[in-house]
Amino acid sequence: MYRVVFVLLSAVVLAGLGNVAVAETVPNSLVAQDAAKPLTIADAKRQVDAWLSSTGHGALRAQKAEFDRDGNVKVEVVDGSGIPYTHVVVHAADGKITNARPGGSSNKG
Repeated sequence: MYRVVFVLLSAVVLAGLGNVAVAETVPNSLVAQDAAKPLTIADAKRQVDAWLSSTGHGALRAQKAEFDRDGNVKVEVVDGSGIPYTHVVVHAADGKITNARPGGSSNKG
C-alpha cells in the first residue's frame, strides 16, 4: 500500500517539475492587437489563450482573472489538468502581456 502511494506522489511531483520547465520557456511579453478599447476580464483571458497558442503552449489555458489596482488584469495560467503554475498580467494601457513574477523582467518589444 505504501509503495502505491509513494509511486503516485512521485508521479505528481515529477509532473509538477515538468511544468516548471515549460513555464521557463514562455516568453515574457507580447503586445496585443487592439489596445484602443477598454480592457475587460474576458478580453484579457482571450488574449492570454491566443498568446499561449501562438507560442506553442496550446495545452495551457487562462483560468481565473482579476483586475489589479492599476486597471491591469492578472490572469492565472493552468495546465490541462487545471493545475496552476504561473500568472501573467495583461496591461490595460498598451495590451502587453508580461510575466507576473515579482522582480521578473519584461521585454518592452
